[in-house]
Amino acid sequence: MIYELRIYHCAPGRLPALNKRFETITLKFWEKYGIKPVGFWTTLIGQSNQALTYMLQWESLAQREAI
Repeated sequence: MIYELRIYHCAPGRLPALNKRFETITLKFWEKYGIKPVGFWTTLIGQSNQALTYMLQWESLAQREAI
């Protein structure tokens, strides 16, 4: 099992739109192709408060590369 941590850094004020895109478009796309999200996080305080952090789960590097 492999876990991949990804971080999107948004322009100020764009985080709500990114969250909405993940909710309405990206998660459906991932489900279709077998990409498994583990969780999503945002930072409330500090310099990274415009970042969306999320983690994906892969069975192997081969699966990650194939998808």
